[in-house]
Amino acid sequence: MGKNRVVVFDLDGTLVDAFADITAAVNVPLGRRSMRTYTVAEIRGMVGDGAGRLVERAIPPGLAPEERRAIFEEMMVHYRAHPADQAHVYPGVFDLLEALLDWGVKLAILSNKPHPMTLQTCEDLGLTKYFEDILGEDPVKSPRKPDPAGLRGQLARLDAGTAILVGDGVPDGQVAAAAGIAFVGCLWGTRSEEELARLGPNGIAREVEELQPMLLRALEKMPVG
Repeated sequence: MGKNRVVVFDLDGTLVDAFADITAAVNVPLGRRSMRTYTVAEIRGMVGDGAGRLVERAIPPGLAPEERRAIFEEMMVHYRAHPADQAHVYPGVFDLLEALLDWGVKLAILSNKPHPMTLQTCEDLGLTKYFEDILGEDPVKSPRKPDPAGLRGQLARLDAGTAILVGDGVPDGQVAAAAGIAFVGCLWGTRSEEELARLGPNGIAREVEELQPMLLRALEKMPVG
């Protein structure tokens, strides 16, 4: 076993509120076609399973495959150019990250946001310096959660002796279970307490300030090495 305590965070809905930018990216190609557009609250309920699944949920059924591909490509072009125009880090997150680093915890991010936009969002919002490993969805290196390949690679690179994944979505709990690590859910993102509770989490935080003591208590109880 490894020697380090590791906490892996989901990005959108856990560390960052990026839903306004995601909504804008979805609505641009839909608006061009006079299709129904969405509110931020509606898009919040659709995200978590990657950009492709988001578009599948947002566009009407019955469209030709080439039209669906065109909408997806236009959405991605817009989002690449505007990944964090309105995004912000949730209050309390920077204090949490500082506290975990002070305690000697290694930090990583595992997101279902496409990898280039994950990196850009972290850079734009001042998160990059806190994390030793940052992964977004990549078909080869980091397939979409709940596939555990990306997470297992992160744990190996960080020499994890014990680890916790923190996230707001169902795929977060599923990927933690698939990799055999603990899961802590958070309620300020996309899913309800009932949905997260079904995943058998080691804890559920209602606000960011609850995460620090929750994570430190859990890590202290876990053997390392």
